Amino acid sequence: MENLNNFDNFIIRTFKISIAFFALGLLFGIIYSINLLGFSINSETLNPVNMRSIHISLMLYGFVPLMLSYLPFLLINKEVGFDKEGLRYLNIYTIVWFIFLIFMVVSLLLGKSRGLAFYDFAYELNFLLAMSGIFYIIALYKFIRLYKNTLPLWIKVCLRVVIIAPITLLILMNPIIGQVESTVSGPHGDNTLGMSLALLPIYYLIIKLLNIGEFKARWNMLWIIPTVFYFASVLHRIILGPLTYNEEWFLQYLTLLYVPLLYRWFKDSDILPHAKKALFISILAFLFVDVEGNIIFIPEIRWLFHRNDLIVAHAHVAMGIAVFFMVISMFITYIKELQKAIYLDFYLFALLGIFTVLSISGFTEAGFIHIPTENLWVLRTVFGLFALAFIFAFIKIKNIYSKLELYNIAGILSDGVGGIFLILLASFIYPLIGFSFNGVYEYVVFTFVCMTGVIHFMALKNPSSQIVLTNLSVIIRVFASAMFFALYASGKLGFEALAICLFDLTFVFTYLIYFYEKETLCKD
Repeated sequence: MENLNNFDNFIIRTFKISIAFFALGLLFGIIYSINLLGFSINSETLNPVNMRSIHISLMLYGFVPLMLSYLPFLLINKEVGFDKEGLRYLNIYTIVWFIFLIFMVVSLLLGKSRGLAFYDFAYELNFLLAMSGIFYIIALYKFIRLYKNTLPLWIKVCLRVVIIAPITLLILMNPIIGQVESTVSGPHGDNTLGMSLALLPIYYLIIKLLNIGEFKARWNMLWIIPTVFYFASVLHRIILGPLTYNEEWFLQYLTLLYVPLLYRWFKDSDILPHAKKALFISILAFLFVDVEGNIIFIPEIRWLFHRNDLIVAHAHVAMGIAVFFMVISMFITYIKELQKAIYLDFYLFALLGIFTVLSISGFTEAGFIHIPTENLWVLRTVFGLFALAFIFAFIKIKNIYSKLELYNIAGILSDGVGGIFLILLASFIYPLIGFSFNGVYEYVVFTFVCMTGVIHFMALKNPSSQIVLTNLSVIIRVFASAMFFALYASGKLGFEALAICLFDLTFVFTYLIYFYEKETLCKD
C-alpha cells in the first residue's frame, strides 16, 4: 500500500511500467522497418500490416498520452498536495488504461484493425478508455477538494473537458456517426490548427508546473486569435459545409503565431536545468514541425510529398521528439534515470537520425535526388535500434542472485519470454517442424504459458512472497503437464504434448529436489 499512500512513489512506479509499452512500440516499429527491407516471414502475427498498426497505436495511445494525463495531478500536488482516496482512483484509472493497451496490442497482433491511419484498433476498445475516464474524473474531483477557496481557472476548464471526454470519445470514434473516417484524407488545415492548439494549454501547464514560483503568461493574443478562427472553422463545417483549400491554408498559417508565443513563455520561465533542457528540446521540435508543416502545406509542394517518407519523418519529430520530451520535462525531477544525459542524448540522436534519413528518402521519392531508398531504410532500422537503447536506463541487473532467484529467472525466460516467442512465431515454426497449427486454441495455451512466466517474475520482484508464488508456479506446472500427458496418451495431440509435459516436469522436480521446504527446514 506504500505506493498508494505516496504520490511520488505512485508516479515513479507508473512511469516505469508505462515506459515498457513505449519500448514495445519501438520494438514493433523496428520489426516493421525490417519488414520493409524485405525480411519477413509467413507469420499470422508478425506481418507488416500488424507491425505498423501496433507501432503507431502504442505511440499514440500508450506511454505518451497516459503520462500527459497526469499533468493536472502533478500540478495540484505541487500547489496543495494530494488526496489518498483520489490517488486510489487514479491508480484504478491507470490499471484500466493498461488493460486497454493489452487488449489493443493483442487484437492488433491477431489482425483485428480498422484500416485507419491513427485509430486502427477495434472500436469496442474505446469503452475501456471511457471506463478509465470515469475513474479519472472521480480522482480529479477528490484532488480538487483540497482547494479550500476558489478553484483556479485552469482546473475549472480541465474539469469540464474531462467530464465530456468519455462520451465525446465514443461518439467521435464511432464507425457510423463519428468523425474518424472523415478526417483521414484531405488537407484539413483547420484540424492541424486544432491539434497544435490542443498542445498550447499543455505547454502552459507544464511551464506552470516546472516554474519556480508563480508563472505569468504573456502575449496571450497570439493564442486567442487562432482559437477564435478554429472554432469559427468548426461552425463553418457544421453549418455551411467544407472549407476551401485557401481557407484551410489560412488556418494552417495561423499556427505560425505559436512560434513567438512559445518563445515568450519559455524566456519568462524559471525552471531547473534538467527540466528546462527537456522542455527546450520539446518546444524547438514543436516549432520546427509547425514551420515545416506550413511549408509542406503549399499546394505545389504538398502534392510532391503527400504521404511519402518526408511526412513520416515529420510525424517522428512531432511525436517522437516534441511530445515525448514534453513528457520527459514533466517527470525528469521524479525519475532519476532520466537525469543521466547520455540516455536521452542517445535517444535524441537516434530520432534525429530517423528524421534525416526519412527526409532524404522523401526527397528521393519526390524525384529531387537519386539515392537507393533501401539504403536509407537500413539506416532507419539502425537508428531505431539506437532509440531502443534508451530503455537500458531503466534496466538494472544484480550481480548476485540466490539459487531460488535463478530458478525464477529461468522460469521467466522459458515461460514468459518463451510464451511471447510462441505467440509471435508459432504460426511460422509449427509447420516447419511438422506440427499442425490452427491458430485458435494455441494462442490461449501460449497466453497461459506467458502467465506462468509472469508468476515467476512476481516471485522475483517480491522477495517476501517468493516462496508462495514459486510454489504456485509449480502447482500450475503439475496440472498443465498432467493434462498434456493425457492428451498425448489419448492420441488427441502429438509428440509436442509429451515434450511440453516433460519440460514442465523438469521444472517441478528441480524445485522439489533443490528448493521445496529447504529454507523452512534449515530455519527449524
